[in-house]
Amino acid sequence: MMKKQGKNIYLEITPFFPSDIHFVGPYIYDQVKSIERRGDFEVVVVKVVSIFDNTPAEYVYQGVRVFNFKVFDLPSSTLPGLFHKINLIRLKKFLKEVVKIDFEQIAFIHAHVAYPAGALAADLGREHNIKNFVQHHGLDVMQLRNGRILGGKLKEWNGKFIKRRFLKTTNGTNLNIGVSQKVVDELKKIEGFCNQNTYVLYNGVDTSKFYRIENRKKSDFFTIGCIGNFWKIKDQMTLLKALNLLLKGRCIDNIKVVFVGSGPTLGSCLSYVEENGLGKYVEFKKEIDHTQLNTFYNSLDLFVLPSYYEALGCVYTEALQVGVPIIAVENQGIEELLHKEEKAFSLIPKHDEKRLADLICWHLEKKHSLTPYDLNIDNFISEFLSKVTDA
Repeated sequence: MMKKQGKNIYLEITPFFPSDIHFVGPYIYDQVKSIERRGDFEVVVVKVVSIFDNTPAEYVYQGVRVFNFKVFDLPSSTLPGLFHKINLIRLKKFLKEVVKIDFEQIAFIHAHVAYPAGALAADLGREHNIKNFVQHHGLDVMQLRNGRILGGKLKEWNGKFIKRRFLKTTNGTNLNIGVSQKVVDELKKIEGFCNQNTYVLYNGVDTSKFYRIENRKKSDFFTIGCIGNFWKIKDQMTLLKALNLLLKGRCIDNIKVVFVGSGPTLGSCLSYVEENGLGKYVEFKKEIDHTQLNTFYNSLDLFVLPSYYEALGCVYTEALQVGVPIIAVENQGIEELLHKEEKAFSLIPKHDEKRLADLICWHLEKKHSLTPYDLNIDNFISEFLSKVTDA
């Protein structure tokens, strides 16, 4: 790779990064671009993928060059890290021969999630005296929910193996980063965790992509948007039940809900819509091109996602930045960013369709305008880089 004169390298190691085919991890892309805009570093992205991955060795996504590094591992998160020493040796060779960087050029190694990226970054950093960070994006910081093929005692033993391995990573890194304080709190609850160096780095919003469109044309319907994978924890069913209460219990008719996403619970949601005659008021979209998301948010009167296991939720911050009120579940990461005066009509208890119906009705009647939010990712990244470079 070409080296930029006079710049230190900021190495990002991550299992998530979007491509033109799979748009997974846009928040990592936004982070990389924000660090680049700061101008202090040349950012190098290494994406860790399965040894069975068939994607090219490298690719370019919207101006960012990405190097795919294949790791040896057993499937379904079985004994993750069993081949860690081999993978570490291979990574060092990969960085020298494929990426073509010297370790002396690396100022920081920023890894995403504890394994495999975090484990590789922490050991590589210690070996070459490079400051390294592990950023945790979910509440399952030990990744114990990964994998489905083990059960009973085997699952219990596998969990103990994971905790032992990952504690070494989280205790050994220079800084554990959470995307919310809730994530950091979950990390601190883990028995054996003793690293006092933690930091909250919220997933901010690229304000060149998400912004309020003035004089936007509104629908005759009060339009609610919901973006999220159809998983049990995202709980789209509670929103459908709240809609049913509004239509049949309160005779509200001028309302529409647009769901975006796919996943295993989509079938039960479709069945509920059909069984309760909600088809006129509900629309399902598998996906929306990311370039069209800002237009989608600007078409909404309200954004609702009743997810009850949420580290932060970029969809909430994007909606807020655009100026769309949100309703989320209380005690999730996004609550930390809400204006204090807006929490009363922005949060519901888990699974509480009645309270959700009440709040939707409140928003419909009040046409509430948000106090503006400034969730610009550049502000979060600038504060973070100032901290780590001064340390």
